[in-house]
Amino acid sequence: WLLTAQRHGGGTVCGVMNDRLLLAHDHRDHDLGSIDAMPLAAGGHSAFNISNLAAAAIAAIALGVEPATIAEVFARFGSDPRDNTGRLMRYELGGLNLIVDFAHNPAALSGLVDFAQRLRGPGRLAMLLGQAGNREDADLGRLAAVAAAARPDLVVLKEMSSYLRGRGAGEIPAILRRALVHAGVADAAIVDVDGEDAAVRHALAWARAGDVLMLAVHT
Repeated sequence: WLLTAQRHGGGTVCGVMNDRLLLAHDHRDHDLGSIDAMPLAAGGHSAFNISNLAAAAIAAIALGVEPATIAEVFARFGSDPRDNTGRLMRYELGGLNLIVDFAHNPAALSGLVDFAQRLRGPGRLAMLLGQAGNREDADLGRLAAVAAAARPDLVVLKEMSSYLRGRGAGEIPAILRRALVHAGVADAAIVDVDGEDAAVRHALAWARAGDVLMLAVHT
């Protein structure tokens, strides 16, 4: 009702209606296109990127960008991996769904989990999990809680030697493991791997067709 009130008052709003992104501005409605056709929306599965698109549309119209230009950019941006490198990059390989994203905090990981669950179907879910050493233990616990809530079949804890930032070797993975187990992840479903390349290879070797792999990488 907040969006409706804002729209009726002549304010600028943007949201989804009937699977299309609609922008209301200055008492006029503009159809920005089907969310299924917007690369950043990933077939309409990425709720957080749809929110980002809506916010970008409002910012753009406020700066004087024409609605037709906004729609044209939304229809193509994200189709080239160079457009948004390291952010929600999706690949299909041998029946696997691979999602590559920075996802370095609980909010970002939560958005990535939501997207992965929409793709999951009957397949299994694996994820890479790690963090830089300059985070509080409580922050690591919150990250692990988000991961655990996804009910992963495999969590690959990655040691990132270039991101220790004052922590000892193995300290971050150990904290994450304890937090994951505390949140209900079976200890047998958690493995420790040294380095991100090795962590990705471990997940790929474990996976089979139909699985979803969340590859949260930092380097």
